[in-house]
Amino acid sequence: MLDIKMLKEKPEDLKNYYKIQEEFELEGRFDQDIDPIDYSGSLPVDENFDFIKKGFKNWWKKQYYLLGLRIYTNKICKMLKLQIVGKENLKKVKGGAIVTCNHISKYDSFPIRKALGADIYYVAADFNNWKGKMGDIARNTGYLPLSNKFSVMRKFTEAIDYHLKRGKKVLIYPEQAMWRDYKKVRPFKNGAFHYAVKNNVPVLPLFITLRPSGIVEDGVEFNYFTLRILPPVYPKAELNAKENLELLRKLAYTECKKCYEETYNEELKYTTLDPKKIQI
Repeated sequence: MLDIKMLKEKPEDLKNYYKIQEEFELEGRFDQDIDPIDYSGSLPVDENFDFIKKGFKNWWKKQYYLLGLRIYTNKICKMLKLQIVGKENLKKVKGGAIVTCNHISKYDSFPIRKALGADIYYVAADFNNWKGKMGDIARNTGYLPLSNKFSVMRKFTEAIDYHLKRGKKVLIYPEQAMWRDYKKVRPFKNGAFHYAVKNNVPVLPLFITLRPSGIVEDGVEFNYFTLRILPPVYPKAELNAKENLELLRKLAYTECKKCYEETYNEELKYTTLDPKKIQI
């Protein structure tokens, strides 16, 4: 029997995690990972990583892995009792686009694929370049890893440009770190909006809201997901690159903030004592 508890950590681990999360918010460390970073189960991301897979053989491999990924996606979304709202906004986007979404789960890319289609490219940290079967699936279904090496990031940028020009959607988490089950909109970094401006494509903001499941274990309640597709935002021809970047970041943030406040019926406020940590 499918059970949402299969997707969660142990309740006692989550309690400690949420406590650290509160400390990070107070300190304004919105773009830092709370989970420890572990490279032991990952392959290195170097100049040999194939960011742009061309040819019939690679196309066929992708179709094979996408088939398995769709099955896995359906199972996870069923466990999350996923609801999708705002599909009419997706229809407004023609061609390539940068997609943003709050990063609140190891599994949130699956609801995004369910809503937008499995054939989407997504940016993630290099430690997600896993060994084994799951890594093979990721590498063959659109995984674009970040790197701290300039030569690798040059190939990374070329890949994003390549896919956007061919009408594909590229998912970039704008906060640049995962905070599990965090309801609020975290401040956005510039990365996602830089690539939208560079390629003159819209940004399609998504926002995942949480619904109580009624399933409680050791004082921790598990949540169901609602994926909300918000109105796309567009760069303006009369603005320069810096102005457009700031415009897109603020517009996307505003859409998510509005969604948060309407869904949870509360004003978005942060506990951090340093307003400079909040980039809106």
